[in-house]
Amino acid sequence: MVRKILEEKPIPLGQVYELLTIREEAGINYVQRVTAQHAEKLSRDAAYSEEVLQALQNEFGLSRMIAVQLVNTNPRVPTDVKAVVGTSLSKNDIERLLERYLEFVAQLSSLKTKKDVSQEEEEESEESEEGFEDL
Repeated sequence: MVRKILEEKPIPLGQVYELLTIREEAGINYVQRVTAQHAEKLSRDAAYSEEVLQALQNEFGLSRMIAVQLVNTNPRVPTDVKAVVGTSLSKNDIERLLERYLEFVAQLSSLKTKKDVSQEEEEESEESEEGFEDL
């Protein structure tokens, strides 16, 4: 059966992984499985990625394709950003973009850390409650 493509748009690896994980239940082929493994290793949180994409597009006038490439490459220095955006931005804009991107990464890290701590506390309380049930 031939499927009709309804929409085509670049998406970050986090969303690729999320979509393939959903499809995995119905069955995926070898190429999709390898893609999912690759995306899992290199991806960021899918919901967070979309937020970063929107900010990069709105604040710096980047195309979705360029914004996706920035999120996927996870730049750490101005030359990483310049490798993706080329000469479309000035040196100052590249530095501002990198600064803004790193702020997003720091926010994500702090959110994940808080989430991990609360999950650990919840698991510990569940374990202690299970211990009381045995008595």
